[in-house]
Amino acid sequence: MRRLLTILSAAVLLSAGAVAAAGAKPNKKDADAEPEEPPSFARDVMPALGRYCENCHGDKEQHAGLRLDNYDNLMRGGDSGPVIIAGDVKQSMLIAKIEHRDKPAMPPRKWLPKPIIARIKAWVAAGAEP
Repeated sequence: MRRLLTILSAAVLLSAGAVAAAGAKPNKKDADAEPEEPPSFARDVMPALGRYCENCHGDKEQHAGLRLDNYDNLMRGGDSGPVIIAGDVKQSMLIAKIEHRDKPAMPPRKWLPKPIIARIKAWVAAGAEP
């Protein structure tokens, strides 16, 4: 009987610990959760443009007259006009190109990773600040 009580007590303590541990995990949907950092051109946009776009839209080549190697050139646009409309994701040609909604799609042979597209869209939606 004593052994059974010891086993039951241990089980109760273990389950209580599991419940407490489960309750201690932060939930991203909680109101107390830290907000995500606002998008940044230097942190989120420029590294992606450098990695995926600069071969065709950098200082050596500018297909369609578009140079994407710094903020001023990006905002200037190319032969077809501006590629970013600050605050307007739907009207920004760059977004249509990287989401492959507009032809020719960019980059032409592969997609940018979805998290990168999401951060660029968030940056445009937030006003496309430098």
